[in-house]
Amino acid sequence: MVKLSERKLRGFTLIELLVVIAIIAILVALLLPAVQQAREAARRTQCKNNLKQLGLALHNYESTYGMFPPSRISLSNPTFQISWNTMILPYIEQDNAYRQYNTNVNWFNVVNDPVTTIQLPAFVCPSTPGSRPVPTVTLYTAISGGTRTNQPLWGYNDYGSINAVRNAFIVMAGLPSIGTKDAMGAMGRGPGGTKIRDITDGTSNTLLLGEGAGRPRQYIGRQPGLNPRVGNVAFGTQFTADGWGWADINNGFSIDGANSAGLQNDTSGSGATTIVGRCTMNCTNDSEFYSFHTGGIQTVLADGSVRFLSENMSAAVLAGAITLQGGEVIGEF
Repeated sequence: MVKLSERKLRGFTLIELLVVIAIIAILVALLLPAVQQAREAARRTQCKNNLKQLGLALHNYESTYGMFPPSRISLSNPTFQISWNTMILPYIEQDNAYRQYNTNVNWFNVVNDPVTTIQLPAFVCPSTPGSRPVPTVTLYTAISGGTRTNQPLWGYNDYGSINAVRNAFIVMAGLPSIGTKDAMGAMGRGPGGTKIRDITDGTSNTLLLGEGAGRPRQYIGRQPGLNPRVGNVAFGTQFTADGWGWADINNGFSIDGANSAGLQNDTSGSGATTIVGRCTMNCTNDSEFYSFHTGGIQTVLADGSVRFLSENMSAAVLAGAITLQGGEVIGEF
């Protein structure tokens, strides 16, 4: 019989242990990108589902009222303010919130805080980074004309109505100047809204909604940055000038195009243009197309379908897809 003390107990050598650790590290390095890609694919699918739900809500609104909601209604005498998001609340199972919203005061009035501070998942893209900074009291005061001195956390909104394509974008795209400031989109008409018969370019060729994700934080490229737009209330801060919540009547946008530093092209009231860049999307989230998906943005067409648009698509085709009566022949996009 072999005594216990005489048995040779053998464990891992240091070299074997290092080899095992190296193999595990390689496997983790190979699997991690795949896991991240799978998670982003799931988030992108959820974002698409959100937009599909919003597109259906817009069509249910159209069935009820005979027109799509305008981007906003903002009347001053008497005061009447409401955003397209608020108008469709009954069609995304938020009828109680809709009934509590007071249209006879400004959207940012404290009276509306119990409604406007609700975080609604249907308006948030899951790919947007988690926490978002709260603007300073000074900015709240500026955006409200001095009526706010506290810091409400308004419900986030990553999807904007596409109101118009500006002449600067049209010129940037290499198209003839239209000589005026805007070529209107299907959500840009107010306060009456747009009837389906008014969309002569075709509902499958006309955009309603697009991603403008990450607000109120200012993003330039894929990183948070400082707002470069001289002259607006958010200049030099880490916040966008508007689109601070789904109830914000200015959460839609008219497309100008931008440069890689996040500075937008400019169109004057007369239609004169200043071109500083040729970026169509994902350069700034301040009143421009922006998403956290790789390679483009997700949109809703007037026929209710959801379409992913490549950031490399032709600017001329994108301009044509925004207008509702431009008469462009744009084909597949």
